[in-house]
Amino acid sequence: MSNVYALRDRAESGSARSIARLARPALIVLSAACAAVLLGKLVAEPLMTIRHVAVQSDVPLADEQVLRLAGLQGSEHWYSLDAVALERRLESSPLIRHARVEKRFPDTVRMTIWGRQPAALVLATSGGRSIPVIVDGDGVVFRIGATSAEIDLPVISGLIVGDTTLGGRLPRAYAALFSDLRALREKSPSLYALVSEVRVVPSGDPAAAQSSGSFDLLLYLTAVPVAVRTRGAVDETLLKYTLMVIELLSKQGVLQDIQELDFRGGAVVYKLRGVPTRE
Repeated sequence: MSNVYALRDRAESGSARSIARLARPALIVLSAACAAVLLGKLVAEPLMTIRHVAVQSDVPLADEQVLRLAGLQGSEHWYSLDAVALERRLESSPLIRHARVEKRFPDTVRMTIWGRQPAALVLATSGGRSIPVIVDGDGVVFRIGATSAEIDLPVISGLIVGDTTLGGRLPRAYAALFSDLRALREKSPSLYALVSEVRVVPSGDPAAAQSSGSFDLLLYLTAVPVAVRTRGAVDETLLKYTLMVIELLSKQGVLQDIQELDFRGGAVVYKLRGVPTRE
């Protein structure tokens, strides 16, 4: 019996030593992990708290307003900050067209913000009355009402838009018109400044024309006494051609007799005042 107990004691003692040998590295690893977590909490985490925010923007907003739009509370950490979420919050503002947020290790965030640039002043209907709204090249309303500085924008009339809200997008049928005006402003500011009004003239039923995009454009230029009818792009080519035709007609001494120029076809068609249209 004593031999059996001795064997059992030796077996149990061997098992304990094996467990101890296995447990010792695990305890070391666990202790190191705990120490790393504690060190991170006490040292690394405070060092990575966002302390510096750099804002580069062409939007008329103060930096404090930008931070509020982004939702920054001042307690965020570099490793947990969601840059994409911040970009989406910023772009939810009607004034902001695009935002880019970059994290710079260990405690800096850089925000670059591009605002919406006015392309035209649109006479829209809201609450049964007509009010001016400012739209950009994407047809997005980012300001309701107009200041004296903005009244020089081209006026777009004849649009069927219904009630218009801040941040709303005008019907897709008019998208090309606003895109053309944006491109014209960027590429040829002097020609853009000549555009006084663009009147949308539906072909047939106005509602059907809006859905199909079937409408004419009646273009009025500053210091030019005739209207220009077109169905194509309001671009640099059209305006240069218009000015060339206007100059030619002026030299011929017939400009004062012309009411409207029609550029919808291949040839220039003009309508004399009080006389049926002829080529």
